[in-house]
Amino acid sequence: MNKVKKILFVHYGEDWIRGSERCLLDLITHLDSERFEPIVWTNNSMLIPHLEEAQVDYHIDNFPILLGWHSPKADINSWVNLVNKGKNLIQLNQIDLVHVNSAAPCQWMSLAARMCQCPMITHLHSDYLSRDRATLGIHLSPYVITASNAISQNILRDGFPQSRIKVVHNGIDVARLEAQPQVNVRQRLKLDDNAIVYSTVGSLIHRKGVDRILMALRHLLLEYPDSHLVVIGEGEERANLLRACDKLHLQGHVHFVGEQPNVVGWLKGCDAFVSAAREEAFGLVVTEAAVANVPIIAPFEGGIPEIVQHGETALLFANNGYATMLEMMRCIQSHRSECQTIAQRAHDHVKRSFTVERYVEEIEQLYQRIEEQEQTNFPPLRDSLKPICTALADRSNKGGRYGSTAQDHL
Repeated sequence: MNKVKKILFVHYGEDWIRGSERCLLDLITHLDSERFEPIVWTNNSMLIPHLEEAQVDYHIDNFPILLGWHSPKADINSWVNLVNKGKNLIQLNQIDLVHVNSAAPCQWMSLAARMCQCPMITHLHSDYLSRDRATLGIHLSPYVITASNAISQNILRDGFPQSRIKVVHNGIDVARLEAQPQVNVRQRLKLDDNAIVYSTVGSLIHRKGVDRILMALRHLLLEYPDSHLVVIGEGEERANLLRACDKLHLQGHVHFVGEQPNVVGWLKGCDAFVSAAREEAFGLVVTEAAVANVPIIAPFEGGIPEIVQHGETALLFANNGYATMLEMMRCIQSHRSECQTIAQRAHDHVKRSFTVERYVEEIEQLYQRIEEQEQTNFPPLRDSLKPICTALADRSNKGGRYGSTAQDHL
């Protein structure tokens, strides 16, 4: 009988359950328990109830980032302590593989795993600035998983070997999401039965572009006065967005409902989903909107075209301003039958191609491939400088091209 392999998942994140957290939980709860045993080390307390429910062993700590975006930026002692604790966790638990979920823990785990000669994978759910690719040590990881081809581009441009990178598109637990009951949004928000309700989901940050949807809605109301927008999520831009609603006279047409545990249930109760993300590494919520069987309006940006195609499974717009997005929003009302057909095709496509089962199987195959190798060859330490070379070349040739995200994605 083959020995069960112990995998140490190291996750850095804010105290919420969003894209990378959801992917982590889906992965560890769907792993083949006869082959793999997960152990989690994290700074995210919101994961704990889910891990306890799944009976997964865990450790929780603060994760200060060396040269990160928050103070203290040069806490060498804390970094050394993390390296030592990582070594201890590997040795005491007889870990067979380290799976770093998000780039930040790579900063200490690449050294801890190297010292223990333990195979390691870094799983990237977002694109990273060249500064972060260097300071977090992404290029010191022996293997990298990315959630989309779009995320892979900057790392490959740095010179990361194609043979050591694998694109695994995120999967979703379709059965769990389909089981969410539809929310009667019109009744909940006291809207007219004939109201057309658009929805958007995500953190209320500049990158998600909710301000652009507000501008599009302002113009849409001139033609379709009973249009509404439901905003699902919280974030630092909420106050600014509320002020924008007042300035644009959108009172009564925009409804901020905060974080919701049953996002797909809310989407089912709306007429369409709209993303105005200025940047989007993958777009997990696009797959959730497909499960909800509502028309999808989204930018031709990042990993989104790897999920849906314009005119076939979504209405995609050029990611510049809001005029092209407004045209797609008009289509929801002027071509309802055609848009619903597109929504049905997206639903069928996601159920077929973006399942959690496919997602877990692809990652397990990579585990198996690494397991069959006699030893793990860690990259030389000088490889951490590769992103700096890319940034300098871009600055010289193009006036600067540094990546697309910062501390929100460590």
